[in-house]
Amino acid sequence: MTSTGTARPGTAAPGTPPARTPQAHSPQAHTPPGRGQSDTAPGGAGPAAAAWDLPAQPRAAARARDLTARTLRGWHVTDPDDTADIVLMVGELVTNAVVHGTGPVHLALRLDAGPAGPLLTAEVSDADPAAPTGPAAPPPVLDWAEAGRGLLLVAALATDHGARPSPPGKTVWFTRRTAPPAPGTPATAP
Repeated sequence: MTSTGTARPGTAAPGTPPARTPQAHSPQAHTPPGRGQSDTAPGGAGPAAAAWDLPAQPRAAARARDLTARTLRGWHVTDPDDTADIVLMVGELVTNAVVHGTGPVHLALRLDAGPAGPLLTAEVSDADPAAPTGPAAPPPVLDWAEAGRGLLLVAALATDHGARPSPPGKTVWFTRRTAPPAPGTPATAP
């Protein structure tokens, strides 16, 4: 979505799997105009995907958290731990992109069904090609400051995570295996 909240035609969904795919986005899944997400194909085949462009402003993280929480609800990802952790990680990566990156921030979410359960992939892209620096070794005395903990939180809460070049910038991503939806509940919104 653009900063006004409308979808951008031709916005691609995240690539699968992020660790093995050099592109930031898959050409086969697009966000339809006028919507913030593209749902699964009829009958539940295929992944659910959503993508938005956010301005590189301090409130972008709050907007990203709200969009993520709404999208997860629509996809019936209802486990409170999964939702809280995913929303937190998205907020941290968007904050890092705003503070340390350049240009607009692109947020893309994808939910894939799999034999081990649903797998959520989140990707945050910006126009700065500099790779993020990982969390440093813990200091001798614990520093409970909130700043500088984003990648440490992602490393602790994600199933997998990483970063890759995504010309002209980079994409930082994570995956999170989620609890399956309750019996009788579709995996994604209709």
